[in-house]
Order: sequence, then structure tokens, then C-alpha cells
Amino acid sequence: MKYNVFKTKKEASKAAYETFKQYLKPNSVLGLATGGTPTDFYKEIIADYNLGNTSYKNNVTFNLDEYVGISYDHPESYHKFMDTNLFDHIDIDRKNINIPDASSEHLAEEIKKYQNKLNNKTINIQLLGVGSNGHIGFNEPGTFFNVGVHVVDLNEETIEANSRFFNNDKNLVPKQAVTMGIADIMKSEVIILLAFGENKKEAIKSLFDENEPTVDIPCTILKNHPNVYVFVDEEADYNK
Repeated sequence: MKYNVFKTKKEASKAAYETFKQYLKPNSVLGLATGGTPTDFYKEIIADYNLGNTSYKNNVTFNLDEYVGISYDHPESYHKFMDTNLFDHIDIDRKNINIPDASSEHLAEEIKKYQNKLNNKTINIQLLGVGSNGHIGFNEPGTFFNVGVHVVDLNEETIEANSRFFNNDKNLVPKQAVTMGIADIMKSEVIILLAFGENKKEAIKSLFDENEPTVDIPCTILKNHPNVYVFVDEEADYNK
């Protein structure tokens, strides 16, 4: 695991993007994350694209997760997030974008479809954030490491953290999400994990202690992955 500390989120995101570009190929399959963590990283993608350096026309993307029960066009859906923060600004072919359809009345069928799509592709580069409780994707503490795409009940801590996107009203935050499983994440060839802010420090520390991976802190499974890059700002640096 390669650990990189930078003064700010912006600097860390820029360095993470440089690592991302080292592995990026015209036909790479990309695993993408949402939330407050990757926004500056996506700005780096857009800026480089606008300079004419990179095309995403032939890339395929898979998003980690989506809230259950909100429509594609809901302002806080992850479909909307990805359009606003990335897809509307690059030349990706819309048919190559994959995000779980968690608004479907036939949720079990949609989960099976998403799993089948993942099973037929290898994610070359997976972008991850991490929750203060160690969740990756929406795989909350207690999630088995061998699980695939599934519906998860969001922890109170996660709901509280995400309420900032819902007018600071946790009652507006969906209580469930569809998420890529830990087993799916671990199949990725390269993982780039971003973590910013003091509330992420304990989760980052768990990646580098001498303990075995535990389902109580889902991100610790990354200790078993052969190619992980971790980028943090000073506030999330576990050495401080």
C-alpha cells in the first residue's frame, strides 16, 4: 500500500490524478465514487480533458453505489452527481456509463443485472473514498468480505454524515442504498483511495496497523489488495 500525504485536498487530488493517468488507457474500465471526497479529483479529469490531453470516448465506467428510492433526476442522486461533476464535461459515450438503478420497483432484478455486468468486466482503476466508520462503497461495518452487489441499510453515522447534502436534515437522507460489494471492489487491478479531514484519520490508521482485516472496519480488507494508493490531506494523516 502506497501512502501519500499532501497539505490540502486539492493537492492530494491532483497527485492522485497523476497516478490515475499512469494507469489510464483508452479502453480502461473505471470504477467511480461519489460524495464530497472525489470532487477535486473530477475537476482534474475535466481540466486535463479540456486541454485536449485525454479522451474518455471508449472508457467504460461503473459507479460504486446509489441511494434506494430516489429518481435519476433527484438533485442528490448519484446519477445526477456524476453528470454534474464529471460526465457532462467529458466525451464519454453515455452507453458506457453504468450506475445502479436503485429506483426500480424490481430491485432484486436490477441488482442481478448490475452484478452480471461487473462479472463480465475487469475494473482496471477503482476510485474509492472511505467513511469515518471505515465503509467503502456503502459496505457498512459487518459486511462480509465475499459479498457482491447488494442492498445495505445505512448506519446512523453514515446518514448523519450525508445529511449535509440534504439540507442538514437526516430525515431526508435515504435509509438504504445499492452498493457494489467488497468482493467486486477487491477484483479491481488498481485502487486509488482518497480521504480528507480529521474524521477520516482513524479509518486511515486502520489500514496501516498490524491487525488482520476485520468486517468491523470494512476498509481493512484493502490490506490484502496488491496495488493500493492512498492519498490524504494533513488532517487525515494518521501519523499526526
